[in-house]
Amino acid sequence: MGLPAPKHKMTLEDFLAWEAEQPERWEFFNGEAFMMAGGSDVHNAISLNTAFALRQPLRGTRCNVFMSDVRLRLAESDDLFYPDVFVTCSDADRARRQVKEDPTLIAEVLSPSTEAYDRGDKFAAYRRFAGLKTVLFLSQDRAHVECFTRGEDGRWVLSEASGETARLALPAFDFELALADLYRDLPDAEASDPAPVPPPSTPRPPPAA
Repeated sequence: MGLPAPKHKMTLEDFLAWEAEQPERWEFFNGEAFMMAGGSDVHNAISLNTAFALRQPLRGTRCNVFMSDVRLRLAESDDLFYPDVFVTCSDADRARRQVKEDPTLIAEVLSPSTEAYDRGDKFAAYRRFAGLKTVLFLSQDRAHVECFTRGEDGRWVLSEASGETARLALPAFDFELALADLYRDLPDAEASDPAPVPPPSTPRPPPAA
């Protein structure tokens, strides 16, 4: 999830040099920087549960599960993202240390302040990953998951699961996810979206070429 900075187009090289000086984490999309908003404890718990639920059945396979401290790069446009959770089964990605480029599954935990971005431009960018088979959107305020699966014809098909007794089939994998596992042991406090972290009032210019 991310919050847009004031529009200031830059190249990837400019962005990487600029981001290295920032205290926050930023995504880079369509030539612009998007600051990563702070997540709630509920958001963090659902992300951790999802990563663990995916990691268990994938043990011993070619696939690895990563969380939002690992960056995902869309090579054709040099866009950079920090998905909440993603899976890659790529031999090339296993050799990459800082950035992965070939996801099979991406999961985002939705927050009111960033849901439009996650579902809109970001989802459109995700669909350009050639090997991506599954995108999950997980609600933060109830046990509900939307699963978008790319078919052999390239079309994306939506399936949904609701309630902690429900299970969600992942057609791209040979297993299901139990929503009880994804929403297990959440903080007692009612889930609420944190106040958006405001971007800088004036974007810092990128380093001179």
